[in-house]
Amino acid sequence: MIDLDFKRVRDQITDHLRHEILTGQLSEGAPLREVRLAERFQVSRGPIRDAILQLTKEGLLESLPNRGARVGRVWDDSLRPLMLSMRGEIETLALRGLLDLGSKVDLKPFHKNQQNLRIACEEGDLAAVVKYDMEFHRLILKTCDHPGVESVWLSIMSGMRLPYSRHKNLMEVHAEHGRVLECMERGDAEAALEAFQANIH
Repeated sequence: MIDLDFKRVRDQITDHLRHEILTGQLSEGAPLREVRLAERFQVSRGPIRDAILQLTKEGLLESLPNRGARVGRVWDDSLRPLMLSMRGEIETLALRGLLDLGSKVDLKPFHKNQQNLRIACEEGDLAAVVKYDMEFHRLILKTCDHPGVESVWLSIMSGMRLPYSRHKNLMEVHAEHGRVLECMERGDAEAALEAFQANIH
């Protein structure tokens, strides 16, 4: 029998640590100690160990013999164009797959995400903006008809830290996602893909 409570706790801790790494709250090379994390999250070391293992598989953490784990390195500048291109190809494939499903797709989670993203942008909470920005893209990956693409995407994102310098105002992030969602609601695949490309580049 699967312990659902244990699985939920493990997944929540994994999501939380992943978010802190991708947003730069846990910097490159920062050590992750099981005992300290267990104290922080007030859990046993079991779910902490599983979370570290999952994030290591995704490439966000590096395992060090007899020294635990540390936050992995950011992609070298020479690799970033290739990784950005691969990210774009994967997300475009996922969005096409989602659009092909038409009315079968439940858009309520996307609308909830947009509400949360708007609040984060209005409050200038960059960590929350990154969280809900990432969540929007992961919703596409989870909802599309291509199982497995999310794990590939996560491995690519592991070496990136999301930059927001191109935005003069964080509300631009919300607006870009809103345009994609509007096109999805209308079933306008080409317009959705065009708006999506503008968002990820």
